[in-house]
Amino acid sequence: MAALNLLTPRAQAHQRWDAIRHPQTRIVIDEDAVLLPRGDIEPLLGIAPFGHRAAGRPADLLAALPPLPQSLGAAITDLATRFAALMGCDTVRVRLEGVTGNACRKVHADYTDLRLICTLAGPGTDYTLGDDPDAPLLRIATGAVALFKGHQFGAGHRACMHRSPPIEDSGERRLVLVIDTPARHPMS
Repeated sequence: MAALNLLTPRAQAHQRWDAIRHPQTRIVIDEDAVLLPRGDIEPLLGIAPFGHRAAGRPADLLAALPPLPQSLGAAITDLATRFAALMGCDTVRVRLEGVTGNACRKVHADYTDLRLICTLAGPGTDYTLGDDPDAPLLRIATGAVALFKGHQFGAGHRACMHRSPPIEDSGERRLVLVIDTPARHPMS
């Protein structure tokens, strides 16, 4: 007899996110896409480049950001709440960026514990599972949520190398959400 899966979609996602705690896991990609209405994204892409930052409790972040479409605000609050719960922190730091150039174009690993990156529009983040920055890269799907382990995650853990896809002079624009823990990222 087959076992029944009694986990809700949210519980299943939480279980997937918990996999980042395994020492051999460098990245967790949650394919349950954050799909926003194109009409909510287009105006933001039209004013790119920009960068908005906020820090605080997940429920309070939107007050520190400029007015955003309701669907985007709900996605930011939900992801920040889930990320804070995963990392056991009361506050998080959020960046919402409209990108038109080659930001972070070199393959690198972050000096952080854990970073959530979700490309809401445009090409997703490139990554490799190894330690060679010249290795072939994989690309995360637009709308997928990725948890990237950084150098400071903990002893016995290895960071995930990644980069922003090169888009300068291509006419492409990206809308990227980044969430970090408070202790690792000063707001500079």
